[in-house]
Amino acid sequence: MSNNLEAFIVRLPSELHAKIKTTAKADRRSMNNEIVGRLEGSFSATRLVAADDKLKALLCEHIATLEEEVERLQKQLSASQ
Repeated sequence: MSNNLEAFIVRLPSELHAKIKTTAKADRRSMNNEIVGRLEGSFSATRLVAADDKLKALLCEHIATLEEEVERLQKQLSASQ
């Protein structure tokens, strides 16, 4: 982590505060480290979702191409019989 640390006050609902505190304690981390880790992870997750969406689109295009090829080959086979 960088030495350039910014202080920032956040108001949390008591239930969320308790969840963070419990999780941080179980993982032997400070609440600050727990929060920072989760925030950093959310940015990574956003990039992964974008990459996943792009991959899904490419796969759909490839599937469509393969389906067209199968249909073409089936017609060719039917015509030769």
